[in-house]
Amino acid sequence: MSSTSQMLLDQMILKDQIQNLYNDYSLALDQDDLSQWLTFFANPCLYRIISRENHELNMPIAVWHSESIGMLRDRVLALRDSTLYRPRYFRHVVSGVKIDRIDDAVIHAQANVLVVETVVDFKTQILLSGRYLDQIVSEDGVYKFRERVCVYDSILLPTTLVYPV
Repeated sequence: MSSTSQMLLDQMILKDQIQNLYNDYSLALDQDDLSQWLTFFANPCLYRIISRENHELNMPIAVWHSESIGMLRDRVLALRDSTLYRPRYFRHVVSGVKIDRIDDAVIHAQANVLVVETVVDFKTQILLSGRYLDQIVSEDGVYKFRERVCVYDSILLPTTLVYPV
């Protein structure tokens, strides 16, 4: 196999692995498996949900900002143990997964995301549309998010955004 062919094959394999990471991440959230969701993050990590306006203006205010696995775990425990809410179901539609570059074993990638929410006895609504801006690393041969920033398009979000996206 020529070096060009091998390079193309390696790129295809990497893109498939990153696509699988995005798919598995979404599936864990859609199945309400927040314990599994935690396993998609490297340690240390950064997880943010921020408006497009604040992101573009480099403003620090985000609706969710966690700087470690411990902070993510605390949010999961709060959702499971102390939050009362109507049953709800989420569906994540992720498209346009693109690897932008690789620097020092860090994969910089992005994708579009649309999250819909169905609350029992209510009409399904769009919860969020936007994009993921990610830094992905390999830990023991498994790709994980070192940094996941969800930049949502609207200035306003429903008050029900307490779940990860």
